Amino acid sequence: MKRRSPRRRRTRRRPRAIALNPPPTAEARKPHPAPKAGDVVELAIKDLGNFEYDQEKGGNIPDDVKRLAGATVRLRGFMIPMDQAENITQFALVPSLFACCFGQPPQIQHTVVVNCPKGKAVGYSPDELLVEGTLKVEEKKDEGSVVSVFEMQVISVKLAPR
Repeated sequence: MKRRSPRRRRTRRRPRAIALNPPPTAEARKPHPAPKAGDVVELAIKDLGNFEYDQEKGGNIPDDVKRLAGATVRLRGFMIPMDQAENITQFALVPSLFACCFGQPPQIQHTVVVNCPKGKAVGYSPDELLVEGTLKVEEKKDEGSVVSVFEMQVISVKLAPR
């Protein structure tokens, strides 16, 4: 059995803080091209909400993002049920579950409220999903505070291919 030298002391290194990518500034963000009729726009949630947003004041959704309203979009993300654990009719789609559960919740422009058609529901899945539907871009307020910027009327919810 090997013994360590008593003079050499092993120290633990502290983990480095991981810098989260802040949303791009107005000068650095890439505007979304106007969607073409009949096309499905495939985006990452953070790319959809690639702008700084003041949740308290609101009113600063860029015009190119507003033009995505009514388009069919396909997004990858993770489900956070909003109404119940089974037979889910509404859920938040977020870029990462780990950030929500163990860190800072996603910014409002990085959350999409997904609504199932009347009479339809989905089961909970902790895995990454591929969600397709019609996007609504609108500030929704509850008691004076903005609670969502993006909503989607879902057409399809399935497990994302790995």
